[in-house]
Amino acid sequence: MKKILKISGILGILSIFVFLSLGCNKKVEMVRANTPEEAINLFNTYNLENNVEEMVKLYSNEYIDYIGYDASQIIKVMKKNRKDLNIKSSTVKSIEDVNENLKKAVVTISAVVDDEETTEDYVYAIIKEDNGWAVSPDGITECINFDVPMSKEKELNLNLIKEAVQFDGALIRVNLYNDTNNSYIFGTTDEKTEIVVETTEGTFTSIVEEPQKIEKKARNYFIAKVENLKGEITKVTVTSVFDVDKDGNAILDTKRDITAYSK
Repeated sequence: MKKILKISGILGILSIFVFLSLGCNKKVEMVRANTPEEAINLFNTYNLENNVEEMVKLYSNEYIDYIGYDASQIIKVMKKNRKDLNIKSSTVKSIEDVNENLKKAVVTISAVVDDEETTEDYVYAIIKEDNGWAVSPDGITECINFDVPMSKEKELNLNLIKEAVQFDGALIRVNLYNDTNNSYIFGTTDEKTEIVVETTEGTFTSIVEEPQKIEKKARNYFIAKVENLKGEITKVTVTSVFDVDKDGNAILDTKRDITAYSK
């Protein structure tokens, strides 16, 4: 089972928003296709042409909501990220009916990155919205937002803020604010941190494979891929969080679990 935790990064977009000046931006008029096939075919064409503006215009509302920035800001970041990307081909492998308002598309993309050519399949959700069809990368079918409480002073604060529902599970995004003068670490080599998500359908776990250090006064977020997650989230717990000593090593007797969300 694949487990992912990324500190300050998702989809090659969110990782550098913090460096942008988010002043006034020209409003982007979103576009909706007449059919699911037209939507994904247009998206593929724009992807091959590196036509970022037209690609983003086809993004679904759910995907935009999950990214958390408007279309004009996303365009700026994608243009910067894609400067050295050379896409050779992008073809639709399959389109599957999920229901009358949702389709699942698999697209095979060949690209050259760092002088190395790779070919991979990517999953997209095609969603009926705004009287047409929109494209949602990473197979994100829905974005669920959570109320974020005020941060507690002099504590390591973890708060669930978003869930991106996918065909094969979900991505959860957790805000992190370390309002202390101490550094912490998620997990050790022998005792890995787990993101434990309890829902109305059961308990699902994502494992943090590598220790992740949290500096004092850090304000950030992480994203965890939770495979096969189903149901409404009722609780999220981050396990095996340790203080660190002056050499950056985990102090084993400080182990704790932190609740990031409880309904």
